[in-house]
Amino acid sequence: MLDLRIFLKHHLELPDSLIPTVIAFYQEGLLKKDDFLVKKGQYCQKLCYIRKGFLRFFSYSETKTITHWIFGKDQLVTDLSSFYLREPAKWNIQAITETSMQFITYDDYQSLRQAVPQWDAYEKRLLIKLMSSLENRVYAFLSMSAEERYQYLFEAHHEIFNQLPLNYLASMLGMTPETLSRIRRKSNS
Repeated sequence: MLDLRIFLKHHLELPDSLIPTVIAFYQEGLLKKDDFLVKKGQYCQKLCYIRKGFLRFFSYSETKTITHWIFGKDQLVTDLSSFYLREPAKWNIQAITETSMQFITYDDYQSLRQAVPQWDAYEKRLLIKLMSSLENRVYAFLSMSAEERYQYLFEAHHEIFNQLPLNYLASMLGMTPETLSRIRRKSNS
């Protein structure tokens, strides 16, 4: 579980002495393409660290499917309200490629909190980072033009532009696939 060790050390600043204890609560997992981590209305049972692949956070409107975000390598994913607060999931989370992950179940997460009394401080750091990331996405969506949103996403996650379907990226950016194609052409010229 080398990837998860690096993530815990660098992103949560977890001391080396605690890493083996935390890692012991995680399991290896694999989602095949189109498998769901959770569907709207279910309870999300896992907090996942993605080693390889992509998961799509999406919902349905009356007329279309809306991709809210795509998570990839070295990112954590769960339905926060469902996992932490035990509320029914508001979103669907589905593998859009075969996805290799390391995960902790809700029950094991509670056991981890008991085994590592200082875990709450690291959890707080984790949640602040997750909320900050969400804040940045909301800010980009509300205050940037379509071209600026494209540029922002491209600079932050350029690797997804050649690996994922255009319609998912367009939806995530709040634009039509045609608008995204036009912006990409303009940007590449």
